[in-house]
Amino acid sequence: MSTTLFGAGKLWPAFTAVDDRIRGGKSTSHWTVDPDSNVGTFSGDLDITALGGAGFASQSTIFSPSRLSLSPSSTAGLLLTFVPSSPSPSASSAKPNPPSRFVLLLKNDEPARRPDGRRESVIVYEYAFDAHEYAAELYSCSEDEKEGVDEEKEVGRRSVTVLARWSDFKPHYRGKPAPDAKPLDPSSIYELSFMARSNFGEQAGPFSLDVVSISVLNKSQSKGWFRTACEAVRSAWARCLALVCGWWAGRGGADGAVRLP
Repeated sequence: MSTTLFGAGKLWPAFTAVDDRIRGGKSTSHWTVDPDSNVGTFSGDLDITALGGAGFASQSTIFSPSRLSLSPSSTAGLLLTFVPSSPSPSASSAKPNPPSRFVLLLKNDEPARRPDGRRESVIVYEYAFDAHEYAAELYSCSEDEKEGVDEEKEVGRRSVTVLARWSDFKPHYRGKPAPDAKPLDPSSIYELSFMARSNFGEQAGPFSLDVVSISVLNKSQSKGWFRTACEAVRSAWARCLALVCGWWAGRGGADGAVRLP
């Protein structure tokens, strides 16, 4: 069972751009919400010319003063539902590919501010996914299957949901893995972001990702097999004891008392 946090029937929080322009780059990003479908769109242009092959564009929302608190004991991770764009023709090896790899980022710590207003670096927990990996399957149906399906139904049918378990969010510091960092604490999330980055010139250009919703996956409350077996044994023993009591009382046991060896 899951609980919707944002999107679908819930409002989206406000997002702000955090692009490589803070480092002299030219990438841009936007976050818009369709008023009819409540689908949020992360879009922009990923530039790799200004920073010598590097580049990133991101949209971020901050949970302050109250953190987003999701119990790690009762939740398993985040469910991200999005609509992959149709696969594009393979790009030439001499050019970067159109952006299709995105990152969902979470932060526990609030970054300190430098005198110039820029934020200090903190540990970031990243979950990376490639939207085109899912698009290849979704758009592989035959032409007969596509007939009679209008665009609105097509989009709804072609949304996919991926599970990002808490352990899937890997710690990074300044873009590099930080294996010695403490694990993500889902009970104290300060910031959530979507990011597109060049991966050192591997992808660049316009991008767009339609996000239907973000939900939290609740852990199953079902009992373990051992506990279930113990309860079954106790229940069976109670029934047997009741039968013995009834039999003994029916034979006129002393004052109705039950004596067992």
